[in-house]
Amino acid sequence: MIDVSERAEPCALASEFTAALTRQQQLAERREEIVTRLHDEVERLRRGEVQVALDLVRHSLIRLHDQILRQAEHVSGPLGVDELRALLTALADEAADTVARTGVERYVPRPGEAFDMALQRPVGRAAAEGPEVDRTVARVVAAGFVQGERVVRKADVVVSRWEPEAP
Repeated sequence: MIDVSERAEPCALASEFTAALTRQQQLAERREEIVTRLHDEVERLRRGEVQVALDLVRHSLIRLHDQILRQAEHVSGPLGVDELRALLTALADEAADTVARTGVERYVPRPGEAFDMALQRPVGRAAAEGPEVDRTVARVVAAGFVQGERVVRKADVVVSRWEPEAP
């Protein structure tokens, strides 16, 4: 004959197993809630960071807009070449400052420095005066922009090339 205590033991084990399984299910549901909440929070933070970055650019562009209008108010007649050049240079500097506020710096190579394919894009050739200036920057056409080690845009340059005269 089977003892009653022997029958109770499997029932107790099954009951304990069911309780443990229920606890594990509750823990899994709780972990899922935490993961979902953290994911939602990360998404909100990302959207916020994007808005902060966009606000930085927006405010800088608004300042540039205001500066252009202020400069326009001071124009009382035809501008000379030097005045127009100074005005446009000031506006370009303000635009570069706007870009700098986003962490991107203007890079302007110096004429005579060695041509660097990583930072510069050749847009033309100029005859070099001698072999010592071969493959150097002859003229800068457009500035480049860098963010730390990352090149956002290469500088457009005219490259000096030495070609000895044929005998």
